Amino acid sequence: MNTPVTTAPQRILVVTLADLGDALLTTPALQELRRAHPLARVTVLTTPAGRAALERLTCYDELIVFDKRRFDDPRHLLRPANLRDALGLWRRLRDRYDACVILHHLTTRFGALKYAALAAASGASRRYGLDNGRGWFLTDRVRDDGFGARHQAEYWLAVVRLLGGAYDSQPPLPIFRTTHAAEARARALYEALGGRPTIAIHPGSGAFAPARRWPPPRWGALADALIEDGYTIVVIGGSEEADLRRSMLAAMTHADRVIDLGGRTTLPELAAVLRRCILMIGNDSGLTHLAGSVGTPVVGVFGPTDPRAWGPYGGDSWTVLESFPNGVELLQSGPHRALKAAIACSPCIYRGHRLGTPAGCPDRTCLQRIEVRQALVVVRRRLNELQGSCVSTT
Repeated sequence: MNTPVTTAPQRILVVTLADLGDALLTTPALQELRRAHPLARVTVLTTPAGRAALERLTCYDELIVFDKRRFDDPRHLLRPANLRDALGLWRRLRDRYDACVILHHLTTRFGALKYAALAAASGASRRYGLDNGRGWFLTDRVRDDGFGARHQAEYWLAVVRLLGGAYDSQPPLPIFRTTHAAEARARALYEALGGRPTIAIHPGSGAFAPARRWPPPRWGALADALIEDGYTIVVIGGSEEADLRRSMLAAMTHADRVIDLGGRTTLPELAAVLRRCILMIGNDSGLTHLAGSVGTPVVGVFGPTDPRAWGPYGGDSWTVLESFPNGVELLQSGPHRALKAAIACSPCIYRGHRLGTPAGCPDRTCLQRIEVRQALVVVRRRLNELQGSCVSTT
């Protein structure tokens, strides 16, 4: 049972051992925590990818970086270097905090033990987080109703609100800070493109679950149609996704008119490019969250994951706008849209309280159901809505 917070915490540890997109979805909670406790010293424990997402924000005081992948398996603790680093982290955290905030689902028993150990190391008398039955070490809990029952950002907002304080009624949106140098490079690139309305397309999904990728030829067909509509197309993604982008471009008629920025920008530079795009279109990935975090509307294609849990966060829960005859749904959260096949086996990644099947199924039925013509209708409609309100950022 949660008991009222009678004394404002002075030293708060926030644990978010997250990848890029997940870390960006914690930024509304971090902003609310800072607003509610402006005098507290807030430390964030995160991963190298989380640092890339959070390192220029002003809603915390200290960032501690730890590579959680070295401890995803209990056997990893048997390696002397890993054990030494774990003990070093324990010493760094030891007895420094009054409150520990865990921004994670307790999906596995081993994961729950890891977070319990971190909470114990912090010395915090109040430990906040989600409870799905494994939160025995928490003193203050938000009930975890499963992935998609609430959006991830809304879960984290609910957790930080347990700490008390005056929070805004309208939650803040995800945020990412670029640099002056990144903005200058993006501005020069945009001017070189002639200042035409630009759309970013990401045919990848990051390394965790390639099953989230809509087929590259469909991305190529969508890009061709938008080029014929008069838009400039930039393709984005990591250097490890080069083959995927080549497959998309090989399927295109107007490939020579596409600007491929994949692997050619830093993360702040890519964020600055995205901020100048009228729209970003992509699979479920960290880059869709990056686009949303710099204020760019997103149209996402979702297959084995659920936008109700993982879509870019627009300030409210994802709701269904329209259902197509073939079972595909169009959903909305703020300025963002998502196409999702409403079939019984989807989502299969992160389902209920379980991890599910990151590899998906061989047939990719949920993604195959989403047609190019459906995506094009949704994208053109969204562009028409945005054209009158877009402001030049050059």
